[in-house]
Amino acid sequence: MNTLAPSQPTSLARTALAALAGALALSGCGGGGSGGTGAATATSTTTVTPTPPASAIHNFLFTRTALPGVYGNATIGYSTPPYQFGSANDGLGHLSALDPKAIGVYGMYLPPRVPYDVRILDVNGDGIPDVISSVYSPTNVDSWDFLFLGNADGTFTQDTTFGMQNAGPYGPGFRGRTETIVVADFNNDGAVDVFLPTYTFLDSRHDLSGAPATYDKSGPPPNVLNAPQSYLLLNDGTGKFTEVAVAAGVSMHSLLSGLSSTTTDPEGLQPEGAQAVDFNMDGLIDLYVGGHLFINQGVDAQGIPHFKDMATEWGLTQDVLRAAPPWAPDSSHAINSYALLTDEGARFIDWNNDGHLDLLVLRWDWGAAHGARLFEFDGSKFVERQYAVTTPSETCKSPPAAGVPFFYSTRPTSGTGGAEGINGYDLDNDGLEDVLVSGDTTGPAIFRNYGCGFVEVTAGDLSSNRQGGSGGMALADLDNDGTIDVVYPAVDGMAYYENSTPKGHSFTVEVDGPNGEHNQYGRVIQVFPSGSKQIFTRVVDGGSGYLTQNQYPILVGTPFTAQHTVKVYFAPLTKCVYGGPACQAAVLTFTITPGQYATAYAPSPGSPSGRVVIK
Repeated sequence: MNTLAPSQPTSLARTALAALAGALALSGCGGGGSGGTGAATATSTTTVTPTPPASAIHNFLFTRTALPGVYGNATIGYSTPPYQFGSANDGLGHLSALDPKAIGVYGMYLPPRVPYDVRILDVNGDGIPDVISSVYSPTNVDSWDFLFLGNADGTFTQDTTFGMQNAGPYGPGFRGRTETIVVADFNNDGAVDVFLPTYTFLDSRHDLSGAPATYDKSGPPPNVLNAPQSYLLLNDGTGKFTEVAVAAGVSMHSLLSGLSSTTTDPEGLQPEGAQAVDFNMDGLIDLYVGGHLFINQGVDAQGIPHFKDMATEWGLTQDVLRAAPPWAPDSSHAINSYALLTDEGARFIDWNNDGHLDLLVLRWDWGAAHGARLFEFDGSKFVERQYAVTTPSETCKSPPAAGVPFFYSTRPTSGTGGAEGINGYDLDNDGLEDVLVSGDTTGPAIFRNYGCGFVEVTAGDLSSNRQGGSGGMALADLDNDGTIDVVYPAVDGMAYYENSTPKGHSFTVEVDGPNGEHNQYGRVIQVFPSGSKQIFTRVVDGGSGYLTQNQYPILVGTPFTAQHTVKVYFAPLTKCVYGGPACQAAVLTFTITPGQYATAYAPSPGSPSGRVVIK
């Protein structure tokens, strides 16, 4: 893919851009819009005081380069150097467009198909990137998910058999309004599986988009043209998939679907944010989606993973997720009970380096500057952190006064809403993960983590785009300088932003299969800096933040120069059986110093705890 010559935008590219923009407009809340039916619009303009300390304000510096001819969402390829899908990286961090016809993905953009999300993964274990593309359209449109198999010369060939065994009322294929794609090995067999969180059967009262094109007014409910369920596709290792979501407990189907199995969502769901992650670090990949935290319980005799939804038990109740913001606590700013949606983007970060992953979500209708929410996990429950820390801690050396918002911004709360996607990464290598929110018409919001909370800062060219986003920002070190750069799909076109912020130190941990396979999406590492009580907890990204995929290797920023101890939580060699003893991860431990690159390999019979190569 990286070896082909760049091209100028074709008429197809312009058509695809228009189609994608139409899909985003169609989606109402899902995909942006301004909130759609049932979404509140903020009206308060109250100025929030007190403020963070002046020491918290350190601006970022990003320089924009347009990427004409590349369109869609921000998806980073896992090769070195990383690249945005549809582009080539010259090895120095300069991206240029590839002709979709030349590389074989032309069919992805042909109407009436409505392309939406894209994931880069290796489905058949040949070491060559493959591509899966979802759609966002009613099920009665001839538009379904595609799989393209990668070739050795960087081109792709469509697998026309993908999904054809799935027969719906309007034809074969995985159809319907599908948001973020999630990829991970959910049953620990070494093959990358696919989860498709799809809008499920609803009556028109529940549908948040309010888009007439999705309604079938000729009959009784379900009268919204959605799919009967979400889909979990288990990979046999050759790129052939079996759908098992109902048996696994993650189908989120409504009773209107006619499926007889029990369900977490009897009235259906419109899932948006999703991420795969070994949340409890037991060696099994879990799944957050649509307000659910599905914890993997192991596989049955057929190799099907089974999940238990722990969201409510751990404090992520519907009342909490639907609540009004602290800056406008009246009920008009809450999500109405009939709107079966809780977020537009989800990402797990360890915001305060306490060793626990916290949940970052986005409320689309609160605007880019005020829609970020963080649910802090203490080991047993999630609690939304609405205000900055006021007592000293490992990361918060100079706490602000009480009452400073956790995500502090000077922008008025009467924003336009419509923010699309949230992401997190350490942008200045100080060891703290920062937060990026794609923009509405007031621009994106870049929040610096100052250890006690977050404060919106300027970020050079990245702060200046006022056209609005069309998906989340993707994060990768495009120029191999040890600092994370940004790919941002905005309404005025795709662009990438080089990070020239003064920075601390960094090192990289690439988590691979036993033979170097890129199949460890969702795996967790913990980093213990020498001489500090902090624990950096980071995740291999297989799709998160909303319509985004960050780079595969984990770039770890750090303010410390001495050795760091790293623990990688792999699946054990022994199968974790559903109904059997609790799974225990195989933990690989090694040391690394800034400037080094570690490749951590999963356990094998010869290396039952895994092995590491450091350069």
